[in-house]
Amino acid sequence: MSHYAVTKCDAEDYILNNKSGVCLRLATVFGSSARMRTDLLVNDFVHKAIVDGYLVLFESHFKRNYIHVRDIARTFLFCIENYDRMKGDVFNVGLSDANLSKMELAQTIKKFFHNLVIKEDDYKTDFDNRDYIVSNEKLEGLGWKPKYTIEDGICELKYAYEMIIKHNNRNFTNL
Repeated sequence: MSHYAVTKCDAEDYILNNKSGVCLRLATVFGSSARMRTDLLVNDFVHKAIVDGYLVLFESHFKRNYIHVRDIARTFLFCIENYDRMKGDVFNVGLSDANLSKMELAQTIKKFFHNLVIKEDDYKTDFDNRDYIVSNEKLEGLGWKPKYTIEDGICELKYAYEMIIKHNNRNFTNL
């Protein structure tokens, strides 16, 4: 679908053919960071909930899987500690209970922003056509479990964005 996707697939093929590494297929990332990523769906929706008070959803039925940025860091450590069991294989990394449509994600965010208005736009399409459900069973079968939920991330992002806005964005983001 994109140059990024093509190069990611090529890199994964190379690693698998050489049986020398572990391939991770990361779900859509969320969570706060030193330089906030508002292009990530959960982060974007929470930011818009705070700043605009409304969300416009294109293709609201499209589903994705999600994972907190700190759980990704924990996954890298897990892979290092379990390299011999994992090398030469591919693992999905996400929240098994978070195969959510955009509407389901928006409704979850609305629990934290009661006045949030959610509008579906059936006349436009989303340039990002990702629509998939992911199983993380293979990685979980090795003993890995995520620690942070979507709700944890929404609370964290709400606090972080309020701090960023209070300080006029200068020190925390590219916004």
